[in-house]
Amino acid sequence: MPPRTGTREKKLNTLLVDGNALFKTGFFGASSEFNKDGIHIGGTYQFITVLRKLLTETIYHQVYVFWDGLFSGKLRYNIYEDYKSDRGKDFINGTHTVDQSEANQKLRITKYLDELFIRQIMDEMVESDDYIAYYCKTKKEYETVTICTNDGDMAQLINKGIRIYFCNPQIKNYVTTENFNLYFNYKLENAALVKSMIGDPSDSIRGIKRLGEPTLLKHFPELSKRKVTLEEILIKADKLQEDRKQVKKKPLGVLSNIIEGVTTTKPDEDGKSHDLVMGMELYNRNWKLVNLKEPMMTEEGLEQLELYLDAPLSPEGRSIKNVYTLMKEDGLDWLIGERRFAEYLIPFKKLMERELKNNK
Repeated sequence: MPPRTGTREKKLNTLLVDGNALFKTGFFGASSEFNKDGIHIGGTYQFITVLRKLLTETIYHQVYVFWDGLFSGKLRYNIYEDYKSDRGKDFINGTHTVDQSEANQKLRITKYLDELFIRQIMDEMVESDDYIAYYCKTKKEYETVTICTNDGDMAQLINKGIRIYFCNPQIKNYVTTENFNLYFNYKLENAALVKSMIGDPSDSIRGIKRLGEPTLLKHFPELSKRKVTLEEILIKADKLQEDRKQVKKKPLGVLSNIIEGVTTTKPDEDGKSHDLVMGMELYNRNWKLVNLKEPMMTEEGLEQLELYLDAPLSPEGRSIKNVYTLMKEDGLDWLIGERRFAEYLIPFKKLMERELKNNK
């Protein structure tokens, strides 16, 4: 699918939402938010409220929410069987352990989004961050993209015309090429390299043994100053070890691990390691897993994306009244406050009006 072209808007602002990331941030972060009947609605409330905040701060011409499907992550699992092994997913049998309240709230959110003229895209095997990465890779030249996520891996997508609103409490702000180093300790250009070396515990990707971000930056401070290659890191690690030998110091184990590409191991029931790769095989594998500049897509996923790109949404059956009804049913009106309710919906009404205009 080639880069997209078109002239629908001379200026086009697009919001891309990592649906699972935003939902989980709200579901677990707003665990004390209940409606008047004592039913937990924190995930729904926070999702809609953060979305409202973004729509209030910038005029967006179109909004996409990308969801993970049942088998999302399978493409990386085929490369690395421990991928997301702590997420309750069974890639072989196609099962996923989910809390019932979590499932119910996520389903309700999809109904809200459908009423609000917000496009939702999901493929059973493509992950939401790959969808977002592919969209950014093929965006229009005059298009400005904002990504909403809590996933630090996606920082590597930041570029001219692409910013990220990190919805996690640690940042909770827009990150751009200009302010990137206020939030991250390395250069933007090194984001994927750093992640491929230290791994990603949240996705069960093991990195170099004993190597964390502070240790990596301590020995290789150039990562925070300029673009660095893995080859440079390996050459310098070898030199640092040689320098230590010259002054009769013991070699550092972490530097040896970097040079040899030694990862942490996870023994199975027989005491054997799950992870037998070392050296460049390890680095190459981790690079494939974390590098979003080359998103993992399927033909079906691309077809799904193409179906919704710039396509007008039919107004039939959609209305702000339906949104109000959903909120009344869930008790969101009680949580928001009756007096604030009309004001609360204004940003959504404006988005709906823009979509209705595009439909004519």
